[in-house]
Amino acid sequence: MVKTVSTYIASAFLFLMLASTVGAATLHFNPTTSAPAVDATFSVAITINAGADQIAGTDIYINYDKTLVSVQSVTSGDYFPLVGNTPSEGRLYISGVVANQGEFKTATGTVATVIFKALKAGTAELVFDCDLTKTETSKIVQNDINASNIINCSGNGKHTATIAGGGSITPPAGVGGGTLPASGVLDSAITYSTIGVVLLFAGIAIKLLLHV
Repeated sequence: MVKTVSTYIASAFLFLMLASTVGAATLHFNPTTSAPAVDATFSVAITINAGADQIAGTDIYINYDKTLVSVQSVTSGDYFPLVGNTPSEGRLYISGVVANQGEFKTATGTVATVIFKALKAGTAELVFDCDLTKTETSKIVQNDINASNIINCSGNGKHTATIAGGGSITPPAGVGGGTLPASGVLDSAITYSTIGVVLLFAGIAIKLLLHV
């Protein structure tokens, strides 16, 4: 009886240990937030965390609001040797896989880096499409004979881009001011100088007439 109980406890403990590693792999964005201006670009790294597992590949689906942001480019990271991507409006697919059968990856790393462009003011969220009931969904494939999907959808991250509108336009110098332009000041000076010269000659002429 004691042996049976001990065996049961050991089996339950082993089950809990194995269960804790299932679904421990996750996907994340780095950074998690950005604040680009309209028409500006911003960079987001797509990172993977294998948890305690050995993994052989990943399928990554990213959903975003196509009216707020657009994909400009996708650059391979250094985690997987083979990385591909297929962009479409409002959805980006990225794949990463080891080069040879039997190889695997562990720990964390960057799968790819994506450059987005901000199209208009608003709040755009980048989220991983992760639904284990669907076929086309984000996956992290374990290095085992069954190619088990061990992704933990609830542990995935997201990125929030707060897009600011255009800045104010500064009026040209001198518009709306209270001072005269330099040409106005010069014209006034010439006018007053001419009047002064005329009065000077008139005074000289009167003086000469008085002495005749």
